Amino acid sequence: MSTSARRPTTTEALRLSEEKFAKAFRISPDAILISSFVDGRIFDANDSFLRITGYTRDEVIGHLTAELGVWRNMNDRAALLAGLQANHGSVRDLEFEFHTRTGRRGIGLVSAHLIEIAGEQCLITISRDITEQKRAAEALSRYAEDLKVRNEELDAFAHTVAHDLKSPLSNIFGFIEWLQTRPDLPDDERHEYIQAIERNAVKMDNIIDELLLLAQVRKAEVELSPIDMARIIAEAQARLAFLIAEKQAVISAPGQWPSTLGHAPWVEEVWVNYLSNAIKYGGQPPRVELGCAEQPDGALRCWVRDNGNGIPLEEQADLFTAFGENSKVRATGHGLGLSIVRTIVEKMGGQVGVESAPGHGSTFYFTLPTTP
Repeated sequence: MSTSARRPTTTEALRLSEEKFAKAFRISPDAILISSFVDGRIFDANDSFLRITGYTRDEVIGHLTAELGVWRNMNDRAALLAGLQANHGSVRDLEFEFHTRTGRRGIGLVSAHLIEIAGEQCLITISRDITEQKRAAEALSRYAEDLKVRNEELDAFAHTVAHDLKSPLSNIFGFIEWLQTRPDLPDDERHEYIQAIERNAVKMDNIIDELLLLAQVRKAEVELSPIDMARIIAEAQARLAFLIAEKQAVISAPGQWPSTLGHAPWVEEVWVNYLSNAIKYGGQPPRVELGCAEQPDGALRCWVRDNGNGIPLEEQADLFTAFGENSKVRATGHGLGLSIVRTIVEKMGGQVGVESAPGHGSTFYFTLPTTP
């Protein structure tokens, strides 16, 4: 008789197969559940199912799947059953929401198969917790979208800076060239050109200051505190004293201001921007009204109202747009400054806006919180 290895019998082969299945069932990193397809009674669950859901074996075996409440959205379970019927008792990679015994919510990926065990139709589900992967994918998607927006802003930013700096720089070059070709100019006329060069240089310097402020505001995080609004407005008017005198502007403001929160240097920049625009584009002479009112939500709404020509409705939507390329808006002088105002105010938890109609002036406003 041959001494070679004996072939296993059919019974032994089945036993070995069952042992291998049982071992794979126990050590699988996926959550596996075997239940009755008729009433949902659970026959068995592997260690990964218990670990992920937080249930003990006694709380699972013999109980109904509906009692566990693992399915957070019953529409997901209905989709699973519908898929089994439509795909001959098999579903693969169906995404669903689940919650554990402690209430933790997550996202899973389930595959299910209908099988027959001892003459009873059973459902075996194999699930994988993909919560972290899903969150990582969503975070990556948000990052990609944010990066896209920032790239678009950067392109528009380059356009805005080039536009705002090009005009005064061209004027400076033009005046210098004229002075170089006209050595016989009278002293008073030469002085006028030098003053024009100085004004344009100051304009460029202001633009650079605005850009530096914008860079600071976008990165900085400040803690809001009570501010003295009357004092801030006085400081803003002092900075604009030359412009106020040059345009003979008349400015009216309340004697007292309600208590509010903010970051004083930033709030001052908002007032400087609003006031300078109201003076430059107001009537002749400019009449500028400052005011405030408490809002139903508790915020303080501050405004600057001018007596200028007003702004058409179709241009108002682009006024505060960051680095907008709207040529009409740029031509009026509104744009970069108001973009900075919007960034500042939103950083402080407020909002900006404008109310205007052609021939009836403009009211630029911003809100600040009155409580933390």
